[in-house]
Amino acid sequence: MPSGQEAGGEGVDVLLIFPPQTEARFFPYLSLPYLSGHLRRRGRRVHQADLNIALLHDLLRHPELLGDVVRDQPDTGAGTWYRRAMADVVAGHIDELRAHVLRKEPPGALGPARAVRLAHHAIELLVRDTFLVRTWRDLAQLDGAARQAALLPPAASGLPIERLYDMVEALLTRHSPRVVGLSVAFFSQLAPALLIAAWVRRLRPDAKICLGGQQVMIRHEELAPLPGVRAAVDALCWTAGEQPLERWLDTLDGDAPQDAVPGMIWLPRAAPARRSEQPVTLRFHDLGPPDFAGLPVRSYLNETMEVALISCVGCYWGRCAFCSYGNRSLAPGAYQQGTVRQIADAVQTVVRDTGAEFVSISDENTNLRLIVKAMREVRERGVKVGFGVRSRLDATLADPAFCRSLAEVGCELMSVGYEGTSQRLLDLMDRGVRAADYQRIVENVASAGIVLRFSVMGYVFDETDAEFEESLRFLAANQERIGIDALELMVSEPGSRLARDPDGFGLSLDTSGALAGNPELSYLSGRVGHPLTVLDGPTRAEALDRLVRVFHTVRPGKASAILPRRPASGAASRAAVVRAGVAAVRPYPWVRIVPAGVDVAGVPDASGDRDGRIVVADLVWERFYALPRRDVEQRADGLLGARTAHGRRLLAGLVEVTAGTDQTGADQAGAGRSGAVRWEAPTVAGGEAVRRPI
Repeated sequence: MPSGQEAGGEGVDVLLIFPPQTEARFFPYLSLPYLSGHLRRRGRRVHQADLNIALLHDLLRHPELLGDVVRDQPDTGAGTWYRRAMADVVAGHIDELRAHVLRKEPPGALGPARAVRLAHHAIELLVRDTFLVRTWRDLAQLDGAARQAALLPPAASGLPIERLYDMVEALLTRHSPRVVGLSVAFFSQLAPALLIAAWVRRLRPDAKICLGGQQVMIRHEELAPLPGVRAAVDALCWTAGEQPLERWLDTLDGDAPQDAVPGMIWLPRAAPARRSEQPVTLRFHDLGPPDFAGLPVRSYLNETMEVALISCVGCYWGRCAFCSYGNRSLAPGAYQQGTVRQIADAVQTVVRDTGAEFVSISDENTNLRLIVKAMREVRERGVKVGFGVRSRLDATLADPAFCRSLAEVGCELMSVGYEGTSQRLLDLMDRGVRAADYQRIVENVASAGIVLRFSVMGYVFDETDAEFEESLRFLAANQERIGIDALELMVSEPGSRLARDPDGFGLSLDTSGALAGNPELSYLSGRVGHPLTVLDGPTRAEALDRLVRVFHTVRPGKASAILPRRPASGAASRAAVVRAGVAAVRPYPWVRIVPAGVDVAGVPDASGDRDGRIVVADLVWERFYALPRRDVEQRADGLLGARTAHGRRLLAGLVEVTAGTDQTGADQAGAGRSGAVRWEAPTVAGGEAVRRPI
């Protein structure tokens, strides 16, 4: 079957599924498009289905589902008010959400950034308290819960599970696959993948079932003996899946013996697991571009039309102690890099086939010099597209001319990891970077017009108080030049150098099977690995407190994922407005006043007496602001009015964090509040930011 065609109407060779539940909704996750492209170019019929995004699309088409779910959830006081208010905001903006998410049309006053966030909130509210978002003590508990859920009628596990079951049943009925492959990229997908596998086994017992993806690569030895895995799954793919799936289909055709299939652990029902002995011989430079046909590529949760591709397999550095993905590149020949022409061909193809306006180069760590050459060739072919990369704070970026060359070929965004400024700790983790270069790098990248976004890691070995304070000062000093996408504690994932040699890094690991991640900071715990203790270093609680300080201290001025945005232009005039204050503010429709009597944790006296607070909830940005009633009044016309000079400054702060519009005078209402945006502090000057009810 020609590449680019979607199989349908008759049986397919392979049904590829990307299961819930993960926040990877920005563009199609690449495992399915690369597998589909390779198999289709080999003449195989393939259908790919992203059920993670499909649940959101189902909700947008049937918003009444959210109201049904919220009504059925237990009353938890402030939490109940919060969930009902959120469902009401989603319902009130459903047309805008459908326009932007499903069709990439203008979303009205809500704007693209808020539309994306509100859609995220909607799906998370739908799946709240269901099997899809449980976290797990260990793999045995996860496996047992998946087996138990598979035995129940889907409706007994909640409406989202029932809808997911219907999707799986419809896919199997329509496509009659010979093989069903589930790509498990994130730990949070593992339990739902096992549940789906059990459903497939029951609904289509003749189909072969395979689990693959990043989580299977690092956990296949732990997964293979689990009862639920053995009952529902035929094979675990512990390497890149293109050649294993291709050869397995040849075996099912009778054209090759099973021993010729590389990269698999076979799980026969009544015999021990057996590992393939054949090596994978297909190299990355032999692969063509990803094929997105069959995926709703225009309907992902991004602000523009965006897709992704990769330029390599593994990491050319590969030595960072905490990185299980990169460390696999340390074996000779494990790292595989594309050619300039191959990458240029891939970019040209995906832009032509999808109409993408932005391409994310989703490598763990991109070879920036290679990308400059490839994107220069792309431009010479007449294709102009913006792109983003992921990189270390590498010495390459200390050269301002190189940063300008990146920008000249279309680089608009760079995501980097930040583990602090202590060279001692950077050397211990074998990061291969120089903290002395960091300031120059930040200035060079910013001067080139590239948005620089940090993922900040804490619990970095035996980091001292002084080392942390210096790292925090660096972030605060550069806050206007950077964004912050994530805050996370270091995790010892299976396969990482940390896990293989904890003593060498001053760690003690619990390898009993217990799981540890970042439940306080990351979606569904984020990366999950062995619980660790830093010998002669901070406790986990102390390390977490440090990251919370980063959150409250650093106020990023660039696009980020953790703080609300403000207009980027007119900084001087905005500062003047803040100094003069604002007499009245009209909250946006997605900003609600918490009713008096609703007990919001962290706000002293939210009642209506003279010394109480008006609590303002920005439901899109999940920020609460407490305003003293002696300074601010809630007017009958829906406006918040200033009673004092301090109140005027507080209301100016609300305008700054885009919680409402200045209503001081009709000629000023909304003035200067449109256009490009950037991030501002999560607190109102003089007020209190409080926690979201749960």
